[in-house]
Amino acid sequence: MAQKLKGKVAVVTGGGGGIGGGIAKALAVEGVSVVVNDIPRSDGVSAADKVVDEIKNAGGNAVASYDSVTTMEGGENIVKTAVSNFGRVDILVNCAGNFKPMTNIIEMTEDDWDSVVDVHLKGHFSCIKAAAAEMIKQESGRIITFSSRAAFAGGGGPRPSSPPPPPPPPEDGPRKSGGPPGMDLAYTAAKAGIVGLTMALAGVLGAHGITVNAILPSANTNLFPGTTPRGGMGFPATVFLDPEYLAPVVVYLCTDEAKDITGQLFYASGGDVCIYNRPLQPKSFIRKNGKWTIDELGELIPPLL
Repeated sequence: MAQKLKGKVAVVTGGGGGIGGGIAKALAVEGVSVVVNDIPRSDGVSAADKVVDEIKNAGGNAVASYDSVTTMEGGENIVKTAVSNFGRVDILVNCAGNFKPMTNIIEMTEDDWDSVVDVHLKGHFSCIKAAAAEMIKQESGRIITFSSRAAFAGGGGPRPSSPPPPPPPPEDGPRKSGGPPGMDLAYTAAKAGIVGLTMALAGVLGAHGITVNAILPSANTNLFPGTTPRGGMGFPATVFLDPEYLAPVVVYLCTDEAKDITGQLFYASGGDVCIYNRPLQPKSFIRKNGKWTIDELGELIPPLL
C-alpha cells in the first residue's frame, strides 16, 4: 500500500506517549520523518527516545527533541531540529500538555496559572510561530492544534434557584482530588484560547497553503486516565479509549485530500468523530431603532437566554 505522506517531515510535541506518541508512530507509517518532542521525566528517562526507537525498529525515520514548548527559544529549537535533520517541516502537531486540579480561583496562584497556560496556549504559539516561518517559505503546511471540550463546559445564563450539577472534567476523564469536582480554570481558559488561535491562524495562513485545524480529544492518557466509557455534552459514551485511535483523524488532516479543510474543530475519541459548528453562532439578535434603556433590557434579555 502506498504511503500517503512519503517524504514529508513532521514535528509532534508531547510525542513521548499517549495521544502524541500514537500520532508520531502513525505519521511514520505513512512515510513521514518525525521529530518526537517531549521533555525528560524527573528520573532522566526520555519518553521521546522510546517512541523514536519504536519508529526506527519499525523501519521509520525519527529523531528526538527534548526542548520545552513553554519558551520561544524552545519552540524555535524544536522546529530547528526538524530543519537540521530533515531539511524542512511540513506538519506540526501540538500535543504537549499538562494539568493541575485547581478550580478555586481564590486559591490559585500565579505559578499555578502560568504553568498550565504556558504549556498549552503559549506552547502552541511558540511552536506555531517557528513552524509557520518555514511553511510560508514552502507555501504549504499542516498545523494541528489540540483543544478540549472543557473550553465550552462552563456555565452561563441566569443563576438557577438550585445549584446546577458540576460540569464534567476535561476530556470527560476522572475527577481529580485537590478541590471541588470540575475542571482546572487555567486549563479551560488555555483550551478556549487555542480554539480562537486556530481559527485566526486558519485565516491568516490560508493564503500560503497552510491549513490549521483543532482536535478536541477524549482518551485514556497519563493526564486523564481511565477506561470507563465516557460521554456527555451531547455525545454517547465512547467505548474505545485507546489514544492511538485518534491518530487516523490527524493523519488524514495532513494529507493532500484535506488541503481545503481548515479552521475546523474535530471531536475525536475511539471510533467517534464529530465536526463542530464554529463557535459564536448567533442565538438571538434584536435591534432597536435607538438606544436601549436599562429597564427594556431587563425585560428583554432573560427570556432570550
